Formats: sequence, C-alpha cells, structure tokens
Amino acid sequence: MNRRVVTTTTPPAPADTVRFDRPRPPNPQRARRIAPRVRGDRGLVEGIEALIGGLFLILLFLFISQVVVWWHARNILEQAAAEGARIAAAADTDCTHAPDAATAMALQLADNWVRSLSVDCTGDDTTEGALITVTVSASTPAFLFPGSLGVTATASAPEES
Repeated sequence: MNRRVVTTTTPPAPADTVRFDRPRPPNPQRARRIAPRVRGDRGLVEGIEALIGGLFLILLFLFISQVVVWWHARNILEQAAAEGARIAAAADTDCTHAPDAATAMALQLADNWVRSLSVDCTGDDTTEGALITVTVSASTPAFLFPGSLGVTATASAPEES
C-alpha cells in the first residue's frame, strides 16, 4: 500500500482582495458541538429576573422597616399622651402641665425617632369628671421617600378635682 500525499499550497490572497461582506457559511459540526452547551441557557433573562427580584426584596424590607418605625413611634406617642392626660387630670394640676409631661415622656422614650413634637390639651379643668383629652403629634423619618411620616396619638382621662 503506497500512499501518496500531495500537498498543495496556495499563495495567500492580497489584503485588498479579501471580502468580508459575505456571510460565513454555516458549519453543521460546529453547531452540533455548541448546541449542548447553550440548550436551556436563558442568558440575560435570568440576570434581569435576579435584578428585579433583588430590587423587590430590598423595597419590601424598606417597607416593613418603615411600618415598624411608624408603629413604634405611634406607641411612644400613645404613652406620652396617656402621661400628659394623667398629669392634666390630676386633682391639683390643669392642662398647662400636660405638654411638659407628654414632651418629656416622648423625648425620653423616642430620642431621635420623633421630630417636631406638638402637644394639645383640651377639656374643662374645673369640673370634676370632665374629660381631659391630650393629643400628641410628631413626625418620624421615612425610608422609602424623602421627608417624614406624621404620627398622632390621643389619650383621655377624667378630671379628678
């Protein structure tokens, strides 16, 4: 068995004669090699889904945190309003002492969680059994948007003259 190998060499084409505008013909062997690697590959879609999912989880966490902060501030203001109403309804005091007591309680419990605190006391200080109402309003920081959220709490107590 004689095999004869014939090699032919063709000179390279000059650079100005090479045509790049014609598409390359498909190579079925290359397509068969690549197909198993890309089958089931969703590429960019999975990345976008992960991005949107992560963003949703971050916003959900911020929303839950905002609700917790608002609820905590509301509970603090309810305690401050109850303290102000208790002080204003006492036998030897009137509504002029309620704002100081409510403000002191709110600042002691809340520290920096409440801002622009205002206390309003209404009721008849002279009639025994009259209802004294103390309303405490403040704002708490917002996480989802710039600004703050308003929080209001009201407490009542009967006058003890």
